[in-house]
Amino acid sequence: MSLNVASCLVLTFFNSSFRHQICTQNGGPLKKKNMSSKTTFRLMFYINRSRPTKNGDCPINMRITINGESLAMFTKRYVQPDVWDGKLGMCKGKSAEANEVNRYIEAFKANVYNKYAELNSSFGQATPELMRDAILCVNTGKSKTLCDVWEDHTHDLKLLVGKETSQANYQKYCTSLKWMKQFLMEEYKMHDVPMQLINHHMVRKFEVYLLTKRMCNHNTTIKYLQNFKRIVMIGFKNGWVKINPFADYKLTLREVDRPYLTEKELQNIINLEISIPRLEIVRDLFVFSCFSGLAYIDLFQLKASELEFASNGILWIRTRRQKTKVKAQIPLLAEATFIIEKYCDLTVLKAEERVFPVLSNQKTNAYLKEIQTLVGLEKILTFHVARHTFATTVTMMNGVPIESVSRMLGHKDIKSTQHYARIVDTKIGNDMMDLASRIGSRLSFPAGYK
Repeated sequence: MSLNVASCLVLTFFNSSFRHQICTQNGGPLKKKNMSSKTTFRLMFYINRSRPTKNGDCPINMRITINGESLAMFTKRYVQPDVWDGKLGMCKGKSAEANEVNRYIEAFKANVYNKYAELNSSFGQATPELMRDAILCVNTGKSKTLCDVWEDHTHDLKLLVGKETSQANYQKYCTSLKWMKQFLMEEYKMHDVPMQLINHHMVRKFEVYLLTKRMCNHNTTIKYLQNFKRIVMIGFKNGWVKINPFADYKLTLREVDRPYLTEKELQNIINLEISIPRLEIVRDLFVFSCFSGLAYIDLFQLKASELEFASNGILWIRTRRQKTKVKAQIPLLAEATFIIEKYCDLTVLKAEERVFPVLSNQKTNAYLKEIQTLVGLEKILTFHVARHTFATTVTMMNGVPIESVSRMLGHKDIKSTQHYARIVDTKIGNDMMDLASRIGSRLSFPAGYK
């Protein structure tokens, strides 16, 4: 039967050529169709008589219906109502204008079939929205499939490194994208998936994959899921995802044990005699962070312009944290000032020059493992242990109020400081002894009380 007859108006066929190869459990984003199930695909061309132009032409629209879901779109052609055959979905007569419109409709229809075949071949499933976007060549590629949207986002992050984000944050998105691609291949045998097909089930399956196949701990898994959620919300805000699959999905981090050094352990590192220059530099910078609270990236980027002497002669660091962009103002202790003077002369250092000869983060932490062995420390030594040590052993254990510690650490709120600056047993014991001495003379049992 020719496409110029009634089949142009409503065409229904059972899609046996595009059997769905992707299978998940019930409720999954991509369901394997039973071989006896039928996928209905209909096209209908009609004119919108309610929106005529000034000369009376009406727009020709096409309605796509797949499995009962419909969507109408404009074909970018107009026609006079009296030459349109509503039953055939085409122009009547054999005028030059009618022939040109009918040829356009035939070509348009052929393109629709091709797009339908491509979507079924690539994703095992087509939707009216995907069909529309593919036909119009909009919201396709990077803006419509999960991995491409993810890659586009990481590309933007890379450009923003050092401005609005960090290299570490960029790297986390790259790693989480890598696991997502492997997950899609192992779970669905696909390289990518349309944004429209992401749902709560897929989120849960990815979480299980990270916990089991990738052997990630709880907090690492949650952070990867947070990256996933960020990408999905980009699609949700742009209308590419209709229902938020993360609704009511809790992404809660668990409290972890943050190691820090005791005064004795810190003193042992300070006293350690080191003859290897690279280890000496790393040890000194680690100790500086123990007395200043600076994170590695903030120490790495510390410039002379961020150092300032107060009227009382105390040297201050006035900087803005790379991670949170929050101001950190730190009056330096003598130990920290000594290390600065060891490595630079502030009187000749230019404003934009860096204060310390900092090694890469990877080498710094590798050399700290050597120092850990040399000093006989059982705790695993990383550069961030110094920041914890400043928050606990150096400041809070010596009575510095948590509000002041929070300001020096550059935290957005006190809650963040409470995670770092824990109150350990020694501090609790000292506080209770002070309390006992204050109330002992006022509140006590009478003599002979039993």
